[in-house]
Amino acid sequence: MRILFIHGERSAGGGAESLLHDQAEGLKRLGHETAWWYGQGSLQAAIDEFEPDICHLMTLHCYPMGLTPAVYLQEHKIPHVWHIQDYWPFCKGRMLMVNGDKSCSAVKGICQHECGEYVDYLEIVNQSFVIAGNSYTAEIYKRNGLRCDAVVELGIDTELFKPGERELGTIYTSCAWPDGKWKGMHVLREALIGIPYSAKLISGVPRAVVAEELKKADIYIFPSCYAETFGLCLCEAMASGCAIIASDIAGARAQVHAGMGLLVPPRDVLALRQAVDELTRNPKKRENMGSLAREHVQSEHTLEAMAERFVNVYQEVKNG
Repeated sequence: MRILFIHGERSAGGGAESLLHDQAEGLKRLGHETAWWYGQGSLQAAIDEFEPDICHLMTLHCYPMGLTPAVYLQEHKIPHVWHIQDYWPFCKGRMLMVNGDKSCSAVKGICQHECGEYVDYLEIVNQSFVIAGNSYTAEIYKRNGLRCDAVVELGIDTELFKPGERELGTIYTSCAWPDGKWKGMHVLREALIGIPYSAKLISGVPRAVVAEELKKADIYIFPSCYAETFGLCLCEAMASGCAIIASDIAGARAQVHAGMGLLVPPRDVLALRQAVDELTRNPKKRENMGSLAREHVQSEHTLEAMAERFVNVYQEVKNG
């Protein structure tokens, strides 16, 4: 197949950009072709030149292009899917949070607009085939009026992210946006106060450097405070054989299966501190968790496995 990615930018950046580069590589390994349109020139010209079987929409709303490319595909009945990241079609803050540090009603129910802000792109987005990153997020979408036609869990390069010479008892975390409260780094810092452990933050470095750092990690902490659709960095740590401590949120709940790590309530400083203490005191448990996490990613979350899942969806949409 020939897939045209439509996204706000092509350069390496946050999770969406990393995901699309990984996805392109996975599709290439399966013999498919990809191209990328990120607002340069005419979309129709790009379509005419590349002749895609299907277009794959990602993040548009926060870039100058807005939703115009999606509306164009809809009006011209060009086969496409829209992989929605976070909750922007019905949440202005995108993260289902109030005051930047408290979950809103939409996480477990229906948005009551308690943040005082309101956005509604549902009428536009619901005219496309919508993909979610996990089943828990899919349920949040549907409860709040956003259609969800498929769930496609992601994958990472398990040749890049793999176990190495581990430094026993070391704790790592990683994040492209560590200052954002939704990522929970402030919770992790507070949890480590008064106990003899510290966590190394990986941020702002190339993914190859991230991979080398994670090879040293024994425990990986994912303290996110919002209902992430899929923690790509969490998947990288699991592939690296780390024992996991993660917030019990949508994406992490879908990713960290039994025996692979500990899930704690988001923003719960005491629970996070206790989880850190439990794993640092139990090297055998850490080893078993890390091994199970690595095996799971190798089985279900390689680039090829992710690409196969997307191709199945592409074919479904293309064939109508």
